[in-house]
Amino acid sequence: MDTQPDPRADEPPTDDLARLIRRAGRRPQPDPEMHAAVRAAVEREWSAHASHGGRRGAMVLGVAAALAALAIGLSWYSLHPGAPAGSAEVGTFVAARGPVHVAPTDGHEMVVAGSRLNAGSSIETGPAGYALLTVASVAARLGPGSLLKLNRPGHVELVRGRIYADSGSPSAPPDALVIDTAFGQVTHLGTQFQVRVDPEAMSVSVRDGKVLVSQGGGRSITIDRGQGLRVSSDGEVSRLNVAPYGANWAWVSEFSPNFPIDGRPLSAFLSWYARETGLTLVLRRPVTQADLDRPTLSGSITGLSPAQALAAVMATTQFEYDMTVPGELRIESRATRGAN
Repeated sequence: MDTQPDPRADEPPTDDLARLIRRAGRRPQPDPEMHAAVRAAVEREWSAHASHGGRRGAMVLGVAAALAALAIGLSWYSLHPGAPAGSAEVGTFVAARGPVHVAPTDGHEMVVAGSRLNAGSSIETGPAGYALLTVASVAARLGPGSLLKLNRPGHVELVRGRIYADSGSPSAPPDALVIDTAFGQVTHLGTQFQVRVDPEAMSVSVRDGKVLVSQGGGRSITIDRGQGLRVSSDGEVSRLNVAPYGANWAWVSEFSPNFPIDGRPLSAFLSWYARETGLTLVLRRPVTQADLDRPTLSGSITGLSPAQALAAVMATTQFEYDMTVPGELRIESRATRGAN
């Protein structure tokens, strides 16, 4: 019996993922300059690793993280129509991890680091999703299970979930960020704070600086460092004492902006770590600030959590750290501890 060759015999096997990719159609290519910049960064990490003879530790992790960053930065898609022409720019997309939905985008299907976020757009994170963005001069992080609407320049609406804001400097312009919620309005006055919204209440915690919480009827309350506020669905307002470190802030460090350490002193890294965690940096005698300014770091901590970065970096120095005292990051000489 004659048989006809199957015309599909030479085609690769298909699966649901392959069909989905074909249905999505041709994807836009990333901006050539961005592609080149990310590629160069990865190549620098690889070259640095090779020149050190395969040094283990932070450098190895840095290379892997840089490669992962390349994949994330060039493969972030949002298949939605673009924002209307002439829409005001509210913020800038920085990075994302896990399931994150951005819509609409600025006339492109691909959302990458540096993409503008226009008025009318929104960012929604899944149960394990995180997003980094900037609004005016303020850096913001969106936690899991959140929905943020970017209404107009300087104004966003947190429908649900959690947002952390950090202006980076007490001298940043006030009123640079206003967060609207169903329970009231939170105005950034500088410099680090978080807002959480669920069906029952809104809570605000200030790590450093102060914020203004406003409600209907002209009522407003200013809260400072170490303070918090809870506004329930029935309008009840409660003041809280909030430590600038600990479990309340743990989610903030789950996905944070990269801090470049290559060529920088140990003191710069430790200052960054203390700011990221809300801890106070304490130098144990005979360690001085000048001692921490001398060591020059190399490699990368891209992709590492602050805790992982601290362990990796300190392992390459003559210093040790101690966090047994709540709220303090104590630095001491390895030789001094060994002598005790």
